[in-house]
Amino acid sequence: MFNYEETDKIELKEKYTDTLPKEIVSFLNANGGTIVIGITKDKKVIGIKNDIDGVQRKVSDVITDQISPRCIDFVNQHVEIIEGLQVVVIDVLPDNKNLYYIKKYGLSENGVYVRNGSSCKSLLPNEIKARYLKTLNIVKPTIEEMTSKTQKLTFNVLKIYLDEKQISYEKDSFAETFKLLDKDGKYNEMAYLLSDQFDESIKVCRFKGDGGNLVMRKEFGKGCIFKIFNEVKDYMQSQQNIVKTYFDNGIRRDEYLYNQVAFVEAWKNAILHNDYAERQYPQIYLYDDRLEVLSHGYALKNDTLDEFIRGVSRPINLQLAKIALNLDITDQTGKGNKDIVRTYGKEAFDILDNTLIVKIPYNELALESNDTNDDVTHDVTHDVTHDVTQGDLAIIIELIRKNPKITREEMALAINKTTRTVQRILNKCEYIEYVGSGDKGHWVIK
Repeated sequence: MFNYEETDKIELKEKYTDTLPKEIVSFLNANGGTIVIGITKDKKVIGIKNDIDGVQRKVSDVITDQISPRCIDFVNQHVEIIEGLQVVVIDVLPDNKNLYYIKKYGLSENGVYVRNGSSCKSLLPNEIKARYLKTLNIVKPTIEEMTSKTQKLTFNVLKIYLDEKQISYEKDSFAETFKLLDKDGKYNEMAYLLSDQFDESIKVCRFKGDGGNLVMRKEFGKGCIFKIFNEVKDYMQSQQNIVKTYFDNGIRRDEYLYNQVAFVEAWKNAILHNDYAERQYPQIYLYDDRLEVLSHGYALKNDTLDEFIRGVSRPINLQLAKIALNLDITDQTGKGNKDIVRTYGKEAFDILDNTLIVKIPYNELALESNDTNDDVTHDVTHDVTHDVTQGDLAIIIELIRKNPKITREEMALAINKTTRTVQRILNKCEYIEYVGSGDKGHWVIK
């Protein structure tokens, strides 16, 4: 028998379950604690017999994708051997500066928990409001005041952008000119964002259904934040913005999946208005009927949503916005939000807890197949390449690892290619094999 027992600091779990986000959140919002997977409630060590790597991946997904604000600095996991058996141990540190919640439920009774004895207690709405307002009163540093986690920074990409716009600067005073130093003369967090060493995950995720199953995750995050802004913008235009071309009474018409101008403006907002002091980063979520652009840390303390839409609110990252203005990435007119409203209405903007979401619905005409529109004579999907790429193969391999019974149709959806292209990739790859037949078979990576 294992000598631990459940307390306000210890949670024992026989196996991984979907209640893990609740348990981690409850420790974060209390005094921290430890979760052990592989020990029963009566303290019997049974271990994790099969696929311990899979359990760790699930735990990692919870930590990185299912809890807000970002908690990766306060939660870590490792494998221990207890009584000769492998268990997963999750250590959770307390954080009194933030109120944590399960992302999909937000700041609600189903999303906010605290540890109460050996159980997880759901907070009532008035308790949530009181605790959240308390976190707002904590003065948090700006990205200009925060010290970068690494001091070995270079700015080659940023300098290329500055040179292209003929913006002059002195080599010896570069950091001071662009306010890249904190009060102690060390590189600050904004310097990290603009450096060649910036290496945080900015994701474009595709979900099947309304946020059900994750079928594709593409990560950007190496180099200057403005470089990543352009990479994501180009990727969304070339890989995701499908165009249907058809002829109506002899006149060619193009129907795009969404308005690219409105999307770019939403993406600019996300990059410039995201609160990087929280070390959370903008994301793009793709659904069957819409895309959503998310930026974190946006709280309407002094500004109203209407002021934000009209472009008169103060940027969270003022100096970052000034540099973007000099590089012609943005302007001071507030025109961008007006373009979004003109195309999709004010309902495109939504604020959920501490997150600003811009929802861009898809053009139904672009989603129609040839079978449902007799006028459609040609279907073109703009793509960077129609050839098999290493990126496509890598995504397919990752999908198979997560779900060996995945179908070719689901693979095609994930890489935004046809099932014929998927089959061509599979035929050329010698180490992917389908074992069995029909629905009873599965994929094997040799």
